[in-house]
Amino acid sequence: MSSTLSYTEEIVPIERLKEDDEFRSLVPPNNMKEQLASSIAKNGQTLPIDVDEDYVILDGYTRVSIMKNLNFKEVKVRKWNFKSSEDRVTAYKLIAMLNLQRRHLEKNEVLRLIREVAEKIERLSKQNKIQKSDQNPTTSGRNSEMKSEKNSLTSQSISEANNETNRISYESLKKAKEEIGAKEVSERELDRYSRISEFPWLRQLVDEGKIPLKPAYELYTKAKDKLQKIVNLPPTERSQLLTTKEGRRIILERDDLLQLILDHKMAVSQAINKLKTEEKLAKSKRKSRAKEDTEEEEEDETEEGQRELDENEEYPLLEEWKKANEELKQEEAKQLTPQFTTNEDNELEDYLRQLLTEGFVELDKTKLYLVTLDGKTYLISAKAINELKSGKGVGKYKKLEEFIQSKGLGFYDPEEGAYSISYQLLA
Repeated sequence: MSSTLSYTEEIVPIERLKEDDEFRSLVPPNNMKEQLASSIAKNGQTLPIDVDEDYVILDGYTRVSIMKNLNFKEVKVRKWNFKSSEDRVTAYKLIAMLNLQRRHLEKNEVLRLIREVAEKIERLSKQNKIQKSDQNPTTSGRNSEMKSEKNSLTSQSISEANNETNRISYESLKKAKEEIGAKEVSERELDRYSRISEFPWLRQLVDEGKIPLKPAYELYTKAKDKLQKIVNLPPTERSQLLTTKEGRRIILERDDLLQLILDHKMAVSQAINKLKTEEKLAKSKRKSRAKEDTEEEEEDETEEGQRELDENEEYPLLEEWKKANEELKQEEAKQLTPQFTTNEDNELEDYLRQLLTEGFVELDKTKLYLVTLDGKTYLISAKAINELKSGKGVGKYKKLEEFIQSKGLGFYDPEEGAYSISYQLLA
Protein backbone atom coordinates (compact mmCIF):
# COMPACT_ATOMS: atom_id res chain seq x y z
CA MET A 1 0.00 0.00 0.00
CA SER A 2 1.31 3.42 -0.91
CA SER A 3 3.04 5.29 1.92
CA THR A 4 1.54 8.55 0.65
CA LEU A 5 -2.03 7.35 1.24
CA SER A 6 -4.00 9.93 3.25
CA TYR A 7 -7.56 11.14 3.77
CA THR A 8 -9.73 14.16 4.49
CA GLU A 9 -13.07 14.25 6.29
CA GLU A 10 -16.21 15.80 4.82
CA ILE A 11 -19.97 15.91 5.20
CA VAL A 12 -21.73 15.12 1.91
CA PRO A 13 -25.26 14.33 0.72
CA ILE A 14 -25.96 10.61 1.10
CA GLU A 15 -27.10 10.41 -2.54
CA ARG A 16 -23.58 11.31 -3.61
CA LEU A 17 -22.19 7.98 -2.40
CA LYS A 18 -21.62 5.27 -4.99
CA GLU A 19 -21.64 1.52 -4.40
CA ASP A 20 -19.39 -1.24 -5.74
CA ASP A 21 -20.70 -4.81 -5.54
CA GLU A 22 -17.21 -6.30 -5.36
CA PHE A 23 -16.23 -4.09 -2.44
CA ARG A 24 -19.51 -4.86 -0.65
CA SER A 25 -18.96 -8.63 -0.89
CA LEU A 26 -15.26 -8.58 0.02
CA VAL A 27 -15.91 -8.76 3.77
CA PRO A 28 -18.47 -10.88 5.69
CA PRO A 29 -21.82 -9.15 6.37
CA ASN A 30 -22.21 -7.52 9.75
CA ASN A 31 -24.13 -9.88 12.06
CA MET A 32 -24.86 -7.06 14.52
CA LYS A 33 -27.04 -5.07 12.13
CA GLU A 34 -30.01 -4.72 14.49
CA GLN A 35 -27.84 -3.43 17.37
CA LEU A 36 -26.04 -1.09 14.96
CA ALA A 37 -29.34 0.26 13.64
CA SER A 38 -30.56 0.88 17.18
CA SER A 39 -27.33 2.73 18.04
CA ILE A 40 -27.46 4.95 14.93
CA ALA A 41 -31.13 5.77 15.52
CA LYS A 42 -30.35 6.78 19.10
CA ASN A 43 -26.91 8.40 18.81
CA GLY A 44 -26.63 9.30 15.13
CA GLN A 45 -23.60 8.54 12.97
CA THR A 46 -20.43 8.14 15.03
CA LEU A 47 -17.98 6.64 12.50
CA PRO A 48 -17.34 8.14 9.04
CA ILE A 49 -17.92 6.19 5.84
CA ASP A 50 -14.69 5.42 3.97
CA VAL A 51 -14.79 6.44 0.29
CA ASP A 52 -12.34 7.06 -2.55
CA GLU A 53 -11.95 10.34 -4.47
CA ASP A 54 -15.00 9.47 -6.60
CA TYR A 55 -17.06 8.83 -3.44
CA VAL A 56 -17.22 5.09 -4.11
CA ILE A 57 -17.87 3.39 -0.78
CA LEU A 58 -14.90 1.34 0.41
CA ASP A 59 -16.14 0.45 3.89
CA GLY A 60 -19.44 1.10 5.65
CA TYR A 61 -22.08 -0.49 3.40
CA THR A 62 -24.17 -1.73 6.33
CA ARG A 63 -24.15 1.68 8.00
CA VAL A 64 -25.09 3.44 4.76
CA SER A 65 -28.01 1.05 4.27
CA ILE A 66 -29.22 1.74 7.82
CA MET A 67 -28.90 5.50 7.45
CA LYS A 68 -30.86 5.44 4.18
CA ASN A 69 -33.65 3.55 5.94
CA LEU A 70 -33.57 6.18 8.70
CA ASN A 71 -33.83 8.95 6.06
CA PHE A 72 -30.43 10.51 6.70
CA LYS A 73 -29.82 13.35 4.24
CA GLU A 74 -26.10 13.84 4.91
CA VAL A 75 -23.27 11.58 6.07
CA LYS A 76 -19.74 12.01 7.35
CA VAL A 77 -17.14 10.51 5.04
CA ARG A 78 -13.43 9.85 5.18
CA LYS A 79 -12.20 10.45 1.63
CA TRP A 80 -8.96 8.68 0.69
CA ASN A 81 -6.65 10.23 -1.90
CA PHE A 82 -6.92 7.65 -4.69
CA LYS A 83 -9.45 6.37 -7.22
CA SER A 84 -10.46 2.73 -6.95
CA SER A 85 -11.22 2.66 -10.68
CA GLU A 86 -7.51 3.24 -11.29
CA ASP A 87 -6.02 1.34 -8.35
CA ARG A 88 -8.11 -1.65 -7.32
CA VAL A 89 -5.23 -3.29 -5.45
CA THR A 90 -4.96 -0.38 -3.01
CA ALA A 91 -8.73 -0.47 -2.56
CA TYR A 92 -8.71 -4.21 -1.69
CA LYS A 93 -5.91 -3.82 0.84
CA LEU A 94 -7.45 -0.74 2.45
CA ILE A 95 -10.88 -2.35 2.78
CA ALA A 96 -9.39 -5.43 4.43
CA MET A 97 -7.23 -3.37 6.77
CA LEU A 98 -10.15 -1.14 7.85
CA ASN A 99 -12.36 -4.14 8.63
CA LEU A 100 -9.63 -5.89 10.63
CA GLN A 101 -9.21 -2.74 12.70
CA ARG A 102 -12.89 -1.97 13.18
CA ARG A 103 -14.54 -5.38 13.47
CA HIS A 104 -13.89 -8.49 15.53
CA LEU A 105 -13.74 -11.13 12.81
CA GLU A 106 -13.59 -14.86 13.52
CA LYS A 107 -10.47 -16.72 12.41
CA ASN A 108 -12.26 -18.36 9.48
CA GLU A 109 -13.46 -14.91 8.35
CA VAL A 110 -9.93 -13.52 8.50
CA LEU A 111 -8.60 -16.46 6.46
CA ARG A 112 -11.28 -15.93 3.87
CA LEU A 113 -10.53 -12.18 3.74
CA ILE A 114 -6.81 -12.81 3.24
CA ARG A 115 -7.53 -15.32 0.46
CA GLU A 116 -9.95 -13.05 -1.39
CA VAL A 117 -7.52 -10.13 -1.27
CA ALA A 118 -4.70 -12.39 -2.51
CA GLU A 119 -6.86 -13.86 -5.29
CA LYS A 120 -8.03 -10.46 -6.48
CA ILE A 121 -4.46 -9.11 -6.54
CA GLU A 122 -3.28 -12.17 -8.51
CA ARG A 123 -6.16 -11.82 -10.96
CA LEU A 124 -5.37 -8.16 -11.60
CA SER A 125 -1.69 -8.97 -12.02
CA LYS A 126 -2.48 -11.60 -14.66
CA GLN A 127 -4.85 -9.25 -16.47
CA ASN A 128 -2.19 -6.54 -16.57
CA LYS A 129 0.36 -8.97 -17.99
CA ILE A 130 -2.08 -10.09 -20.70
CA GLN A 131 -2.89 -6.50 -21.64
CA LYS A 132 0.80 -5.61 -21.88
CA SER A 133 1.58 -8.68 -23.99
CA ASP A 134 -1.37 -7.94 -26.32
CA GLN A 135 -0.01 -4.45 -26.84
CA ASN A 136 3.47 -5.85 -27.63
CA PRO A 137 3.61 -6.99 -31.30
CA THR A 138 6.55 -9.35 -30.65
CA THR A 139 4.45 -11.50 -28.34
CA SER A 140 1.14 -11.47 -30.23
CA GLY A 141 2.08 -14.57 -32.23
CA ARG A 142 3.02 -16.44 -29.10
CA ASN A 143 -0.30 -15.49 -27.53
CA SER A 144 -2.14 -17.04 -30.47
CA GLU A 145 -0.18 -20.25 -30.01
CA MET A 146 -1.01 -20.31 -26.29
CA LYS A 147 -4.71 -19.83 -27.01
CA SER A 148 -4.57 -22.70 -29.54
CA GLU A 149 -2.86 -24.97 -27.01
CA LYS A 150 -5.45 -24.07 -24.38
CA ASN A 151 -8.31 -24.95 -26.75
CA SER A 152 -6.74 -28.32 -27.48
CA LEU A 153 -6.58 -29.39 -23.83
CA THR A 154 -8.49 -32.57 -22.98
CA SER A 155 -11.27 -32.44 -20.42
CA GLN A 156 -9.05 -34.31 -17.97
CA SER A 157 -6.18 -31.86 -18.27
CA ILE A 158 -8.61 -28.95 -17.93
CA SER A 159 -9.93 -30.50 -14.72
CA GLU A 160 -6.40 -30.93 -13.39
CA ALA A 161 -5.59 -27.33 -14.30
CA ASN A 162 -8.71 -26.12 -12.51
CA ASN A 163 -7.74 -28.06 -9.37
CA GLU A 164 -4.32 -26.45 -9.43
CA THR A 165 -5.91 -23.03 -9.92
CA ASN A 166 -8.24 -23.56 -6.97
CA ARG A 167 -5.29 -23.84 -4.61
CA ILE A 168 -3.86 -20.42 -3.89
CA SER A 169 -0.19 -20.44 -2.95
CA TYR A 170 1.03 -20.03 0.60
CA GLU A 171 3.36 -17.25 -0.58
CA SER A 172 0.43 -15.23 -1.95
CA LEU A 173 -1.52 -15.65 1.27
CA LYS A 174 1.48 -14.69 3.40
CA LYS A 175 2.12 -11.57 1.33
CA ALA A 176 -1.53 -10.47 1.58
CA LYS A 177 -1.54 -11.16 5.33
CA GLU A 178 1.48 -8.93 5.88
CA GLU A 179 0.17 -6.10 3.69
CA ILE A 180 -3.22 -5.86 5.44
CA GLY A 181 -1.77 -6.45 8.91
CA ALA A 182 -3.74 -9.61 9.78
CA LYS A 183 -2.18 -10.80 13.04
CA GLU A 184 -5.09 -13.07 13.96
CA VAL A 185 -3.78 -16.09 12.01
CA SER A 186 -0.39 -17.80 12.06
CA GLU A 187 1.75 -18.77 9.08
CA ARG A 188 1.12 -22.42 9.92
CA GLU A 189 -2.61 -21.85 9.61
CA LEU A 190 -2.07 -20.07 6.29
CA ASP A 191 -0.13 -23.08 4.99
CA ARG A 192 -2.89 -25.49 6.02
CA TYR A 193 -5.54 -23.24 4.52
CA SER A 194 -3.61 -23.11 1.26
CA ARG A 195 -3.40 -26.91 1.08
CA ILE A 196 -7.09 -27.62 1.69
CA SER A 197 -7.94 -25.09 -1.05
CA GLU A 198 -7.25 -27.95 -3.46
CA PHE A 199 -10.81 -28.97 -2.56
CA PRO A 200 -12.85 -25.74 -2.92
CA TRP A 201 -15.96 -27.26 -1.33
CA LEU A 202 -13.92 -28.25 1.76
CA ARG A 203 -12.38 -24.78 1.97
CA GLN A 204 -15.82 -23.21 1.58
CA LEU A 205 -17.06 -25.05 4.68
CA VAL A 206 -14.10 -23.60 6.58
CA ASP A 207 -14.87 -20.13 5.20
CA GLU A 208 -18.46 -20.44 6.40
CA GLY A 209 -17.39 -21.59 9.86
CA LYS A 210 -19.09 -24.97 9.47
CA ILE A 211 -15.87 -26.92 10.08
CA PRO A 212 -12.72 -25.71 11.88
CA LEU A 213 -9.47 -25.57 9.96
CA LYS A 214 -7.72 -28.23 12.05
CA PRO A 215 -10.13 -31.15 11.36
CA ALA A 216 -10.39 -30.06 7.71
CA TYR A 217 -6.61 -30.28 7.42
CA GLU A 218 -6.63 -33.67 9.17
CA LEU A 219 -9.04 -34.98 6.52
CA TYR A 220 -6.80 -33.56 3.80
CA THR A 221 -3.63 -35.20 5.14
CA LYS A 222 -5.07 -38.55 6.29
CA ALA A 223 -7.89 -39.19 3.82
CA LYS A 224 -7.15 -37.24 0.66
CA ASP A 225 -8.05 -40.23 -1.52
CA LYS A 226 -11.43 -40.51 0.23
CA LEU A 227 -12.12 -36.80 -0.24
CA GLN A 228 -11.70 -37.38 -3.97
CA LYS A 229 -14.26 -40.22 -3.76
CA ILE A 230 -16.96 -38.22 -1.96
CA VAL A 231 -16.72 -35.30 -4.39
CA ASN A 232 -19.61 -36.75 -6.44
CA LEU A 233 -21.97 -37.10 -3.47
CA PRO A 234 -24.88 -34.64 -3.28
CA PRO A 235 -23.66 -31.43 -1.58
CA THR A 236 -25.96 -31.90 1.43
CA GLU A 237 -24.73 -35.47 2.00
CA ARG A 238 -21.11 -34.46 1.54
CA SER A 239 -21.53 -31.51 3.89
CA GLN A 240 -23.07 -33.71 6.58
CA LEU A 241 -20.09 -36.07 6.34
CA LEU A 242 -17.60 -33.24 6.72
CA THR A 243 -19.28 -31.00 9.30
CA THR A 244 -20.14 -33.61 11.95
CA LYS A 245 -17.67 -35.43 14.19
CA GLU A 246 -19.35 -38.74 13.41
CA GLY A 247 -19.21 -38.05 9.66
CA ARG A 248 -15.49 -37.29 9.83
CA ARG A 249 -14.94 -40.47 11.83
CA ILE A 250 -16.69 -42.43 9.10
CA ILE A 251 -14.28 -40.96 6.53
CA LEU A 252 -11.20 -41.60 8.66
CA GLU A 253 -12.04 -44.91 10.34
CA ARG A 254 -15.10 -46.66 8.91
CA ASP A 255 -14.46 -47.74 5.33
CA ASP A 256 -17.39 -50.17 5.57
CA LEU A 257 -19.94 -47.42 6.23
CA LEU A 258 -18.31 -45.04 3.76
CA GLN A 259 -18.55 -47.62 0.98
CA LEU A 260 -22.26 -48.13 1.67
CA ILE A 261 -22.72 -44.37 1.36
CA LEU A 262 -20.74 -44.22 -1.89
CA ASP A 263 -22.78 -47.15 -3.27
CA HIS A 264 -25.99 -45.26 -2.35
CA LYS A 265 -27.05 -48.16 -0.11
CA MET A 266 -27.11 -46.06 3.04
CA ALA A 267 -27.80 -42.39 3.67
CA VAL A 268 -25.23 -40.38 5.62
CA SER A 269 -27.77 -39.79 8.39
CA GLN A 270 -28.33 -43.55 8.72
CA ALA A 271 -24.58 -44.23 8.83
CA ILE A 272 -24.11 -41.58 11.52
CA ASN A 273 -27.01 -42.99 13.53
CA LYS A 274 -25.57 -46.50 13.25
CA LEU A 275 -22.17 -45.25 14.46
CA LYS A 276 -23.76 -43.45 17.42
CA THR A 277 -25.75 -46.56 18.34
CA GLU A 278 -22.66 -48.76 18.20
CA GLU A 279 -20.74 -46.32 20.38
CA LYS A 280 -23.52 -46.16 22.96
CA LEU A 281 -23.80 -49.95 22.94
CA ALA A 282 -20.05 -50.30 23.47
CA LYS A 283 -20.22 -47.77 26.30
CA SER A 284 -23.11 -49.67 27.83
CA LYS A 285 -21.14 -52.93 27.66
CA ARG A 286 -18.15 -51.30 29.32
CA LYS A 287 -20.37 -50.06 32.15
CA SER A 288 -21.93 -53.50 32.45
CA ARG A 289 -18.52 -55.20 32.64
CA ALA A 290 -17.38 -52.70 35.26
CA LYS A 291 -20.54 -53.41 37.24
CA GLU A 292 -19.98 -57.16 36.98
CA ASP A 293 -16.39 -56.77 38.16
CA THR A 294 -17.62 -54.78 41.17
CA GLU A 295 -20.26 -57.40 41.95
CA GLU A 296 -17.68 -60.19 41.71
CA GLU A 297 -15.45 -58.36 44.18
CA GLU A 298 -18.42 -57.94 46.52
CA GLU A 299 -19.29 -61.64 46.15
CA ASP A 300 -15.71 -62.61 46.97
CA GLU A 301 -15.85 -60.47 50.08
CA THR A 302 -19.24 -61.97 51.01
CA GLU A 303 -17.99 -65.55 50.53
CA GLU A 304 -14.95 -64.81 52.67
CA GLY A 305 -17.22 -63.37 55.34
CA GLN A 306 -19.45 -66.44 55.14
CA ARG A 307 -16.45 -68.74 55.63
CA GLU A 308 -15.46 -66.75 58.68
CA LEU A 309 -19.01 -67.07 60.01
CA ASP A 310 -18.96 -70.84 59.41
CA GLU A 311 -15.62 -71.18 61.17
CA ASN A 312 -16.68 -69.13 64.16
CA GLU A 313 -20.25 -70.55 64.22
CA GLU A 314 -21.54 -67.18 65.35
CA TYR A 315 -24.72 -67.18 63.18
CA PRO A 316 -26.80 -70.38 63.23
CA LEU A 317 -29.38 -68.83 60.85
CA LEU A 318 -26.93 -68.67 57.89
CA GLU A 319 -28.53 -71.63 56.10
CA GLU A 320 -31.93 -69.97 56.22
CA TRP A 321 -30.44 -66.80 54.75
CA LYS A 322 -28.94 -68.79 51.85
CA LYS A 323 -32.27 -70.48 51.21
CA ALA A 324 -34.15 -67.16 51.13
CA ASN A 325 -31.57 -65.68 48.76
CA GLU A 326 -31.94 -68.65 46.39
CA GLU A 327 -35.74 -68.33 46.40
CA LEU A 328 -35.40 -64.63 45.54
CA LYS A 329 -33.18 -65.46 42.53
CA GLN A 330 -35.70 -68.07 41.32
CA GLU A 331 -38.52 -65.54 41.59
CA GLU A 332 -36.55 -62.99 39.52
CA ALA A 333 -35.87 -65.65 36.88
CA LYS A 334 -39.59 -66.36 36.63
CA GLN A 335 -40.35 -62.69 36.03
CA LEU A 336 -37.83 -62.60 33.16
CA THR A 337 -39.30 -65.69 31.45
CA PRO A 338 -41.56 -64.75 28.51
CA GLN A 339 -45.19 -65.77 28.93
CA PHE A 340 -47.32 -66.62 25.89
CA THR A 341 -50.98 -67.50 25.83
CA THR A 342 -52.56 -70.10 23.61
CA ASN A 343 -54.94 -67.52 22.21
CA GLU A 344 -52.08 -65.32 21.00
CA ASP A 345 -50.38 -68.28 19.32
CA ASN A 346 -53.57 -69.33 17.57
CA GLU A 347 -54.27 -65.76 16.44
CA LEU A 348 -50.78 -65.46 14.99
CA GLU A 349 -51.15 -68.76 13.14
CA ASP A 350 -54.42 -67.54 11.61
CA TYR A 351 -52.75 -64.33 10.44
CA LEU A 352 -49.87 -66.23 8.83
CA ARG A 353 -52.18 -68.73 7.18
CA GLN A 354 -54.31 -65.94 5.68
CA LEU A 355 -51.19 -64.07 4.50
CA LEU A 356 -49.88 -67.14 2.69
CA THR A 357 -53.18 -68.21 1.13
CA GLU A 358 -54.77 -64.85 0.26
CA GLY A 359 -51.68 -62.67 -0.21
CA PHE A 360 -52.65 -60.08 2.41
CA VAL A 361 -53.99 -59.87 5.92
CA GLU A 362 -55.84 -57.24 7.95
CA LEU A 363 -54.54 -56.74 11.48
CA ASP A 364 -57.31 -55.56 13.79
CA LYS A 365 -55.48 -54.30 16.85
CA THR A 366 -51.91 -55.29 16.17
CA LYS A 367 -49.49 -52.51 15.25
CA LEU A 368 -46.31 -53.56 13.46
CA TYR A 369 -43.11 -51.84 12.35
CA LEU A 370 -41.72 -52.71 8.92
CA VAL A 371 -37.93 -52.65 8.71
CA THR A 372 -35.83 -53.30 5.61
CA LEU A 373 -32.14 -53.93 6.27
CA ASP A 374 -29.45 -55.44 4.04
CA GLY A 375 -32.01 -56.58 1.47
CA LYS A 376 -34.23 -58.34 4.03
CA THR A 377 -37.57 -57.27 5.50
CA TYR A 378 -38.62 -57.73 9.12
CA LEU A 379 -41.88 -57.19 11.04
CA ILE A 380 -41.53 -55.98 14.62
CA SER A 381 -44.33 -55.77 17.15
CA ALA A 382 -44.97 -52.23 18.32
CA LYS A 383 -46.10 -53.65 21.64
CA ALA A 384 -42.73 -55.34 22.14
CA ILE A 385 -40.88 -52.15 21.18
CA ASN A 386 -42.90 -50.10 23.66
CA GLU A 387 -42.25 -52.62 26.43
CA LEU A 388 -38.52 -52.53 25.72
CA LYS A 389 -38.63 -48.72 25.86
CA SER A 390 -40.41 -48.80 29.21
CA GLY A 391 -38.12 -51.50 30.59
CA LYS A 392 -40.94 -54.01 31.12
CA GLY A 393 -39.87 -56.12 28.14
CA VAL A 394 -36.16 -56.29 28.95
CA GLY A 395 -35.29 -59.97 29.23
CA LYS A 396 -38.72 -60.93 27.93
CA TYR A 397 -37.86 -60.43 24.25
CA LYS A 398 -34.26 -61.63 24.22
CA LYS A 399 -34.13 -62.43 20.50
CA LEU A 400 -35.62 -59.04 19.64
CA GLU A 401 -33.07 -57.35 21.91
CA GLU A 402 -30.22 -59.13 20.10
CA PHE A 403 -31.73 -58.14 16.74
CA ILE A 404 -32.09 -54.46 17.72
CA GLN A 405 -28.51 -54.24 18.96
CA SER A 406 -26.96 -56.13 16.02
CA LYS A 407 -28.83 -54.05 13.41
CA GLY A 408 -28.18 -50.70 15.07
CA LEU A 409 -31.89 -50.00 15.71
CA GLY A 410 -31.28 -49.01 19.31
CA PHE A 411 -29.21 -49.62 22.43
CA TYR A 412 -29.74 -50.65 26.04
CA ASP A 413 -29.24 -47.93 28.63
CA PRO A 414 -28.32 -49.59 31.96
CA GLU A 415 -28.98 -46.37 33.86
CA GLU A 416 -32.59 -46.26 32.64
CA GLY A 417 -32.96 -50.05 32.63
CA ALA A 418 -34.63 -49.77 29.21
CA TYR A 419 -33.95 -49.48 25.49
CA SER A 420 -33.53 -46.33 23.42
CA ILE A 421 -35.01 -47.02 19.97
CA SER A 422 -34.17 -45.20 16.73
CA TYR A 423 -37.60 -44.63 15.19
CA GLN A 424 -36.01 -43.07 12.10
CA LEU A 425 -35.14 -46.59 10.93
CA LEU A 426 -38.61 -48.00 11.62
CA ALA A 427 -41.45 -47.63 9.16
